[in-house]
Amino acid sequence: MTYYTDDELLDLVRNIGDSKDSYEWVADKIGERFEQKDRTISFNRDRLDIAAKYIGHNLLNELIDEEY
Repeated sequence: MTYYTDDELLDLVRNIGDSKDSYEWVADKIGERFEQKDRTISFNRDRLDIAAKYIGHNLLNELIDEEY
């Protein structure tokens, strides 16, 4: 599977009329990108939750409040 950045996908959308790519193909690529981002967010959320349980939510909140 080819990886497309957000900017590359935006360029595809902007130039869809000038390219050989179909609307469905571009929509599928954007959907794949959304899924990639969802997986990344889920992975990072799980890691953060584990770290927060280990370190402690209060300590993390205090560090955020202090803009550490």
